[in-house]
Amino acid sequence: MIAYDPYAEPSRFQLTGVKRVDYETLLRESDVVSFHVVLTKETRFMLREEQIRLMKPSAVIINTARGKVIDEAAVAKAIAEGRLRGAAIDAFEEEPLGMDSPLRQLGDKVLMSPHSASFNEGGELAPGIQWALRAVLCALRGEVPDNVYNKEVIPRWREKFGGASLIG
Repeated sequence: MIAYDPYAEPSRFQLTGVKRVDYETLLRESDVVSFHVVLTKETRFMLREEQIRLMKPSAVIINTARGKVIDEAAVAKAIAEGRLRGAAIDAFEEEPLGMDSPLRQLGDKVLMSPHSASFNEGGELAPGIQWALRAVLCALRGEVPDNVYNKEVIPRWREKFGGASLIG
């Protein structure tokens, strides 16, 4: 697995075993490119025609970040022309996605869904949201959540908050 993150400390990659690469290498070598970024001046349309040309024709794009991170028209065109295999998108440049969007013409080469992590078939919170909510409530009660990744921070956390409940 490879990743691109210009802001992460190199040690973060060493801990995970993920190889840190530059953005062009990520695009050239990846079979699947998944975007996990906030929308900023730097990330706006970070995937355009120019970057798509670097990618394998068998590559798939996943955008669950923000709509304007990818140029939808360029992605749709590349898929239609066989320069990309497909895409999975749940955040669009304009929402709701217009009926005339070229993405709607690509059939099963594009998976589209609403941008909402909390909706699921049962109408309950998705498991990931439930997990995060339990951890936050646990911490607010002054308890250490059972899923702390960096356990070395626990003593500092206890020192700062003293195990006191922050909720009534």
